[in-house]
Amino acid sequence: MGQVRRAHPEWVMMADAGVPIAVIARLNEADPKYVRNYIRQRGEALRGGPAPARLFLHDRPRPRPAYLPDPDRRWRARLEELQRFLVAHQRRPHASEHDTNRDVGDEWALAHWLTMQRSEERLGRLAAHRARRLDQTLPSWRIDDRALAAEAAWRLKLVEVLRFHEAHGRLPRRSKSSSPEETVLASWIEGQHDRDRAGTLDPKRAFWLDRQVPGWKTAPRKRPSFESAPST
Repeated sequence: MGQVRRAHPEWVMMADAGVPIAVIARLNEADPKYVRNYIRQRGEALRGGPAPARLFLHDRPRPRPAYLPDPDRRWRARLEELQRFLVAHQRRPHASEHDTNRDVGDEWALAHWLTMQRSEERLGRLAAHRARRLDQTLPSWRIDDRALAAEAAWRLKLVEVLRFHEAHGRLPRRSKSSSPEETVLASWIEGQHDRDRAGTLDPKRAFWLDRQVPGWKTAPRKRPSFESAPST
């Protein structure tokens, strides 16, 4: 009987890492020819692309000598300060123009450091390994403070609309008898409707409105002031 074919993705990983075919075959008690053919035939499918270029011994990266400066040392120190801040405050740092504490390690400095990382990333100058570390530490680091504040304000307004609906059994509307609070909420809903018709409403916001506020697209709008009242 012929040899039963099985999936050996670890063979591909070992070969890509530079382990010789003969060594892979010996470690797995397999025929070297079978190992070579498997890696050649199945390697590209398993790894999702062609094999990486092999590096000769003199081309492989060497450990950085201790006497050379580490360009990531100061960057890692700032990342560690950010990690400590997140643990201590359970939120991301914010930069206030009224903050007088602007020393290294203070909240203002950490917030501006994050701003610098976003700028470097948009310009394509942020190293991939730094972006990965930031993703692990603060997944929302690419979103600036203004965008976060705007999203928080939008969600709070949505909560106010839901509370009004729960209390009155209807959506807020603008009328002569409406309270100032109801008028503000009705204007907010009209603004979402206008953005939706213009195609500028964020799809995520439209999703939450459809899910939480059914009928928001057909909510009554205040009549223009030039319209005359119906005759009796």
